[in-house]
Amino acid sequence: MWIAYAAPGEVPSSGGGTTAASGGFMGLLIWLLIIGAMFYFLLIMPQRKRDRDFKRMISALKRGDTVITIGGIVGKVIDIKNDTVKIKVANTTELEITKRAIGSVIGKKEARGESNKEEEKK
Repeated sequence: MWIAYAAPGEVPSSGGGTTAASGGFMGLLIWLLIIGAMFYFLLIMPQRKRDRDFKRMISALKRGDTVITIGGIVGKVIDIKNDTVKIKVANTTELEITKRAIGSVIGKKEARGESNKEEEKK
């Protein structure tokens, strides 16, 4: 076991000094800010945009629209409640699903195929 003693009036040092430690902290702080900005622009901002678009889609939902659920079921909206939507899947089959289960909304024209004909005319 080695024990090092400093002479009187001499301060023991690790050989680096204080300027290297403060420069290292500033470099670390800059890297943390860069990584934080990357997380914001690559993860948080796109998720907020998807949430905003989903809320717009659900608020614009109306009777007669054709919806596709996240499970792949296609149906026509027949009733809208607070948190649920009733869709008609077949002639006699009606399903009540939550609004969160709606993957996309196809309007009346798109469901019948009329939008493609209008785009071809233009």
